Amino acid sequence: MSLIERDNNKTWIKDFNLISMGWELALPIFTGVFFGYQIDKHIGSKYTFTLILLLLGIIAGYYSLYRRIELEVLRTKVAKLDKKEKPET
Repeated sequence: MSLIERDNNKTWIKDFNLISMGWELALPIFTGVFFGYQIDKHIGSKYTFTLILLLLGIIAGYYSLYRRIELEVLRTKVAKLDKKEKPET
């Protein structure tokens, strides 16, 4: 495997991590709505649990997204520091 192919593989893995961020936001929201609807349907209430679990899903999704973005920013900073230190050694 050549150096270019390895760089392309690393780029693809990084891009895949960034693409999955959309799912990290959407999945908790849809899961909350689904389970909230099922609970409301089973209990016979209107939209109480649907709205509560929707809000919890939104909070969980955005918190997960925030953590992922923080991690990517940290990785970028570390990579820049490594590049600066590498020529000196």
